[in-house]
Amino acid sequence: MANKGRSLLTTLGIVIGIALVIIVFSLGNATSAVVTAEVESYGSNTVVVEVKTPGLSDMSAGNATAMVEGVTITTLKEEDMEAMFDIPGVTGGYAAVIGLERVVSIYDDQSYMIQATSASFVEIDQSDVEYGRYFTEVEDKALARVAVLGAKTAEELFPGIDPIGQSVRIGEINLKIIGVMKERGMVFFQDMDSQVYVPLNTMQKLIMGVDYVPYFILQTSTEDIAFLVKDDVIEELDKRHNITNIDRRDFRVTTMSEAMEIMDSVTGALSILLIVLAAISLIVGGVGVMNVMFVIVSERTREIGLRKAVGASEKDILYQFLTEAVMVTIVGGFLGVVSGLSAVYLFTVVAGLGGIAIDFVIPFGGIVIALVAAAVEGLLFGVYPAKKAASLNPIDSLRFE
Repeated sequence: MANKGRSLLTTLGIVIGIALVIIVFSLGNATSAVVTAEVESYGSNTVVVEVKTPGLSDMSAGNATAMVEGVTITTLKEEDMEAMFDIPGVTGGYAAVIGLERVVSIYDDQSYMIQATSASFVEIDQSDVEYGRYFTEVEDKALARVAVLGAKTAEELFPGIDPIGQSVRIGEINLKIIGVMKERGMVFFQDMDSQVYVPLNTMQKLIMGVDYVPYFILQTSTEDIAFLVKDDVIEELDKRHNITNIDRRDFRVTTMSEAMEIMDSVTGALSILLIVLAAISLIVGGVGVMNVMFVIVSERTREIGLRKAVGASEKDILYQFLTEAVMVTIVGGFLGVVSGLSAVYLFTVVAGLGGIAIDFVIPFGGIVIALVAAAVEGLLFGVYPAKKAASLNPIDSLRFE
């Protein structure tokens, strides 16, 4: 019973390390696929232009930087986007303003994320209207008081009835519902179904009282031309904003290919961190295996002496204890694989309940690596105790108390 208890505790360290390896491989592949799909949902042939606090590097730019610095950048306008349409290769674009506002209907009253966009949003962003319609460019320019609801928002604001033709109040104005979007789920950790879509100019002039945008997205004819368009956009915006020093730029321009590279770098860094943690856990587990094997050798000294007395060679004793060490780590490896896959499956289920669709990926390559690592660990950390057992003198061993 004592031996079994010690083996169980030793195996636990191996289980944790192997489970981490499986989690890293499985979630790494799954999240990478999710990020790629979400970036591609914007279209690989798109260029993003967003505000940046002058003097700061591009990597720290954007709305978050502006907020940290306590400065709101107001120099990016819808007119800037429209001027980009003259650049060869640009086929369209939309500007957007996002804000959290209180939305009131005759049935409900709560805060929703308001997505104020140009009329071309549904074409470029690959969003679809379930029924009704999206607003037009004419309505946007005319400050039309219309809105389109996300699928979940429509159910909450108008439970059990057709929202088309109904009205909601945002701020001090009433907006007529003209459409409902198809379900889309989470995109970059935003619930696209729990939003209200309104014309950009309506949001700017009637609700927020601003004339700037935090970002706009341009569509190019092909993915390959996006990098060339990026350079032309930077040059044109420098002229429009009278910028002669690149350190004073109040914007940054990124292609979707670059965005994917950045996301790959982030996920890669996280994977490396988790692999290091898994390696440390495996080393700790290996040290545990060595300690337990030393205890086992000590407790079974008389058994070793008896085996040698009836003809067992040092090689026989060595292989016996090495086999035991490897068996402990391999059993721990199998349990770690099962535990890791179970943890990943549970994570995908919980994420799905939260609206984030993550596929359950079984990393067969990771499983093989994990089991081989467990076996090698048993050999490396079991060889010294096994050698000690093999070198014991049979006469002294038989007299050991």
